[in-house]
Amino acid sequence: MDSGIYNFVTFNCKNVKRSVEGIRELCKRSDIIALQETWLLPSDLSYLCSIDCEFTSTGTSAIDTTEGILRGRPHGGVAILWRHSVFSNVVVVPCDNPRICAIKIMLKGRSILVMSVYMPTDMSTNLVEFTDILCSVSAIIDSNNVDCVYIMGDFNAHPTESFFKELSIFCEEQEWTCIDIEMLKGSSNCFTFVSEAHGSKVVSRPRRTNKDGYSSFTSFK
Repeated sequence: MDSGIYNFVTFNCKNVKRSVEGIRELCKRSDIIALQETWLLPSDLSYLCSIDCEFTSTGTSAIDTTEGILRGRPHGGVAILWRHSVFSNVVVVPCDNPRICAIKIMLKGRSILVMSVYMPTDMSTNLVEFTDILCSVSAIIDSNNVDCVYIMGDFNAHPTESFFKELSIFCEEQEWTCIDIEMLKGSSNCFTFVSEAHGSKVVSRPRRTNKDGYSSFTSFK
């Protein structure tokens, strides 16, 4: 029986194939999973559908294969996996940006937009791209006329750094709420990212939502 409570997860997997067993564990207790840094080639996107037979998927590749031989490690790419027994009426939303993917869900008479976003790292040279992606996210929301919006992903916006300020200003203008920051307010021992290089812990992957989406949240972990 549908309880009306759904578990949404966001995960920067840094290579979906390497992290597939961890993602399968998330599938056991999640209804929607937003992935970042999948590192898939365009020809490999169908791999997402093989992760769990109870989930359908969509994704993007950030790897340009048109220039011949690939050099260096793969990079980027985002995806969304959703439990098709729970969400049977889903449309993939065109985003025209490899850092964004989105689905539109019709559920119990309401329309819901779910997005997976992977932002560039917090460097001054990336600021224009960072703000351009925010504008693209806003345009996608405006063009889909939905009741609830959930924007999940890796925003690379630590609360003490410059991109967080840009993100906060944009969210205020759009009347979006940062769920992580709002619900973790005053919790000094909470974090969303642990550096593999030196073990530092930060909040860099906040979830954004509109007013209707925020009112639907029951808990955050």
